[in-house]
Amino acid sequence: MMKSILQLKLKTRSIMTKLLLSFLAIIVLFVSFNLVSLVLFRKSIHDEIIKYNDANLSHTAQSFEQYFQLLNNVIVSMYLDDHILQLKGPNVDYVAAGAVMDDVRSKVNNQQLFLNNLFVYDVKHSLVLEQLRGSSLEVMFSEHYTSPIYTSEFWKKEFAEPFSTKLYPAATFTGIQTNPTSQTGLVFPYMVKSKLYPDFVMLAFIDVEKLYHAYHQSINDNFYILSPQNEPLFSSDQTGKRELPALEPGKGWVKSGGSYYFYEKGEFSGLTYINIVPDASISARIVRLNVTLLVLLIVAVAISVLVSVFFSRRFNNPVKKIVESIRHLNEKKDSDGKAANEFEIINENIGRMLRMNQEALSDLEEKKSLLHYYTLMSRLKRIRVGNQESLQQIESDERPFRFALFQLTFKARFKEEMSGEEERATSFIREYVNQAISGEMKGAQTLQIESNQILSIIYLDEDDTRFTAMLDKVKEVLAADSQYCFFTIAVSSRYDHTSQMTAAYEEVIQMMKLRPFDDETCVLTAGQVHEKNFLPTAALEHELNVNLQEGNDALAMQSLHRIVAQMKKKGIGTARFHRFAEETTDKVIRMLHVGDNEDLYRLSGFISSVYTVEQLEQYFETLVKEATRLVRLKKEERDQIVSFVENYTMEHYAEDISLESVASKLNITGGYLSTYFKEKTGMNFVDYVNEFRIKQAMNLLQQSEMKIQDIATATGYQSLSSFNRTFKKFSGVTPSEYRRLL
Repeated sequence: MMKSILQLKLKTRSIMTKLLLSFLAIIVLFVSFNLVSLVLFRKSIHDEIIKYNDANLSHTAQSFEQYFQLLNNVIVSMYLDDHILQLKGPNVDYVAAGAVMDDVRSKVNNQQLFLNNLFVYDVKHSLVLEQLRGSSLEVMFSEHYTSPIYTSEFWKKEFAEPFSTKLYPAATFTGIQTNPTSQTGLVFPYMVKSKLYPDFVMLAFIDVEKLYHAYHQSINDNFYILSPQNEPLFSSDQTGKRELPALEPGKGWVKSGGSYYFYEKGEFSGLTYINIVPDASISARIVRLNVTLLVLLIVAVAISVLVSVFFSRRFNNPVKKIVESIRHLNEKKDSDGKAANEFEIINENIGRMLRMNQEALSDLEEKKSLLHYYTLMSRLKRIRVGNQESLQQIESDERPFRFALFQLTFKARFKEEMSGEEERATSFIREYVNQAISGEMKGAQTLQIESNQILSIIYLDEDDTRFTAMLDKVKEVLAADSQYCFFTIAVSSRYDHTSQMTAAYEEVIQMMKLRPFDDETCVLTAGQVHEKNFLPTAALEHELNVNLQEGNDALAMQSLHRIVAQMKKKGIGTARFHRFAEETTDKVIRMLHVGDNEDLYRLSGFISSVYTVEQLEQYFETLVKEATRLVRLKKEERDQIVSFVENYTMEHYAEDISLESVASKLNITGGYLSTYFKEKTGMNFVDYVNEFRIKQAMNLLQQSEMKIQDIATATGYQSLSSFNRTFKKFSGVTPSEYRRLL
């Protein structure tokens, strides 16, 4: 008896038995926890199902609202279309009407709008235009789109009602004359009016089936849409015509007659969306969920027991081998000749491993800050991060933050007196910024992201006063070296989570482009600086172009002086000044046909180092003088062939001019004329003719009230689309936009 008890005790002390008992204890705790949870949280499951259905309806309502807002914006934008405005004349403009039908067709073919058709009703001429035809209101809705509800008399009354948008109950329209069996399917009529344009009414037919299947989400198809006056507009096939219970304003759910009614009213359209879920469906889902959980629990227990036995055996064998290996390698005799205890051997080896691990951890800690730096840089610049631990450490910081980006620009004096010291100076400045910011703002991090850019990530308290005072102090110190360099300090908006670091970085990068056009240290704060658009007047542009073509550098510089002064007065940012300088350089090279001159291209490389109006005007003066000098040289070298082409184009630009026809008048081949003209002028023959015609068109747009179609014909273009495309290529804007800017 004692022997059996002793053997049992020894077996329970084995690693195999201890591991197995530990696994079984965990399984028992797991089963107990799950059973208690199942009993306690059955009602929670019911509530979660309610929340799930409520969330489904919210998503459905949001999708429908976004769709109606998109459709409304698309239809309203049609009121601004030039072709629709041309229909306002006393007589019907059939060319404009055809263009409107093309525009309607493109809208209907847009898959995202789910349109079956779109009607434009011209009130003045009583004309309805759609994607395939145009006809009177009576003919359209009595022959092509017939419905016992929506007759032409019905639409006349609706056109007279004082509203801007209205969605009508879904219906099916049938064609009588063209194809009696054709139907539109179930569609929503959707009317849009504008007080600014009372002569036109838009009526869209929305494909209900496509819209319903695209945006409706629910466990069944019981769905209603009610008008703002709670009148039914649509019900799915399975709902029938049931009576709906009273619904409170806004969103929520009610239970009535054995069903749950989930409803929500859209903020944009005022429509009410309803999902109807039978109570039996929710109860059945709870029962199925309970049964499923029990079955899974039983299966999990069975698998866990088997896995416990398997892993206990797998763990037991390697551990026994490790103990035997340690005993074999570390076996030694003490002074009494006894073998060392196996636990002492394990303890000694574990102690040595711990010491080695501590040394490795110390070395790893030294490199941790550098790894953190590169991980943060990778996060900002959207580089895939391999070290997920460092990334998780960054993302775990939940404090709100701002980015402060310091961009350093060295002036000419620094480059003259301390050439080659830029990197060292940037390093000193980075250290100062790091010390100044981290000393005031706890947890702030400063790193150099480019050779001339320093980025500080500043974690904020509830009050930004300390941050503002610290930034003013740093600006004052940095501005002290204004003779040698200047700084642009861009401060981002306040962000609440580190997952927004990329957005914050992109924000300060964009703000850098908005710095004032000067060489003083400045602070750009999010929300206080905005991009300002600038476009010189057409008259000033024309004056500049004429002076450049004539090679009159003094008058051309006067025009540039006025443009630069206007930009400075309006407060345009440095990036826009640089872009203006690049555009002007390209224009000079293109207009004066001096593109083969290397000096001009080399000169354009200095634009990025220009930061004041004086420097920019000096650059323009050098550019214009060199370009006009080349123009005068080319004028002196101009020969008879080039002169003939120019004179012929000037006299016949309104006619059809081709390369072969001009070459025949010179008794040479078209290929020879093309090569010769390009070699002498730096410009293709076709580009020269088109540019001359566009200049004439600009003059007509400035000095006359002619229609754009007539101007296109008068300057040699038979197609309006070809004229618009060519005009935008040479001027950067369409003819309509150019006239509006005058």
